Amino acid sequence: MIRLPVIIRYYLLYFLMIDFISGFTRVYLGIISPLANIGYWVRGPLLLLFIFYYVYQLYLKKLYLDETLCIILFIYLVINIIINYSPNFSHRIITDDFPYILRFQFLLFLFVYMKNRMKIDKDLVSKIIKNNFFIFTISLLLGYIFNFGMQSYRLEGTSKGMFQGGNDVSILNLIFFTYFILNGKFRRYFIPSIFTIFNGYIIASKSIVGFIIPLFFALKKNILQINKFIFITVLCLVIGISLEIIIDSTVKQYEKRFGLNIKKSLSAAEKVGGLYNNKTMNRVASINFRRYASLNAQMSESLSSLRNFLFGFSHSGQVIFWEKRGEFTFPNASMDFFDFFFKYGLIGIVILSIILLKDFKNIIKKCSTRDFFIILFFFGYAFFGGHVIASTTSGTLFYFYNAYVSKRNVF
Repeated sequence: MIRLPVIIRYYLLYFLMIDFISGFTRVYLGIISPLANIGYWVRGPLLLLFIFYYVYQLYLKKLYLDETLCIILFIYLVINIIINYSPNFSHRIITDDFPYILRFQFLLFLFVYMKNRMKIDKDLVSKIIKNNFFIFTISLLLGYIFNFGMQSYRLEGTSKGMFQGGNDVSILNLIFFTYFILNGKFRRYFIPSIFTIFNGYIIASKSIVGFIIPLFFALKKNILQINKFIFITVLCLVIGISLEIIIDSTVKQYEKRFGLNIKKSLSAAEKVGGLYNNKTMNRVASINFRRYASLNAQMSESLSSLRNFLFGFSHSGQVIFWEKRGEFTFPNASMDFFDFFFKYGLIGIVILSIILLKDFKNIIKKCSTRDFFIILFFFGYAFFGGHVIASTTSGTLFYFYNAYVSKRNVF
């Protein structure tokens, strides 16, 4: 008999290894055939198991509300393709829409199954974080030292290892740092925390600014305990003395590296001339210009008719929309919930929001400081950074942690 919880457990323990190997075959070896993508061979059969399982649960009438909504959303996404392509059939339905829908549905089924039907404890969380952090760090270090993999955000001198998305690795690195620094065992996780800081340097992402928040709460908590206060004080003195000679060059290197992303956004804003009449608003928007500009264009189109507002344009419809406009090379706004609204309209975003936020109030009330910030960063990045809710790289950990915190507070 197939034991689905055991299969899912092993998948969670090594999910970043799957993406590492997929990236290696696709990017480094240049094999782009789906048949060579190990992710399809692992997640595809898992999705089939989920479908068979939930069809059987539907027959037995033993579905939870969020599981029922997942099935309804799956049916709606398929109907949405028919609505958008009924006048003219396109090959993009096969090449773009169905792979996206199946990948997204895998993540949603994984989420509701873990939340409702799988035992998740602190030991499993710790193992999943540690195993995948090791894979994550090795990939980035290989990319940085040996020029192995792809550049982050297409910026020279940066690396995201063998992972496909810069945003994916950025949010994962922030989550790993938050988990380690707020775990309550500062000395035990000191070295992993240092690695996350260096990973941030390798990626050169603006998300490094987010490190300040969990670091502040960690220091606030630990500074009140005399033994930890002494340890932190001595550690800071040792680091300060050790880096006294090279501290200026170190700071300049970090400023220069993280400024790459900001300079790119500022340059794009200057070419267009800004988005708003207000100068202050333009300065703020220019730091993340491409997303704000893309969001404005998408929202204008979504609100142009009732049909667009309710049903959206589909996944491939969004790609075609940006191909025709041609302002940016990216086929989306990289803001997950707004992108999902553009693709599947008000109906799609309402169903998805209920699935994801059903127990959010209980989570906020009862979870620990560490778990609160992990969930907050995930949702914040999904809203403003993108590539979380439909990404198997960062999305797997997002749905797992969301299920873990929801389960712990519900049961």
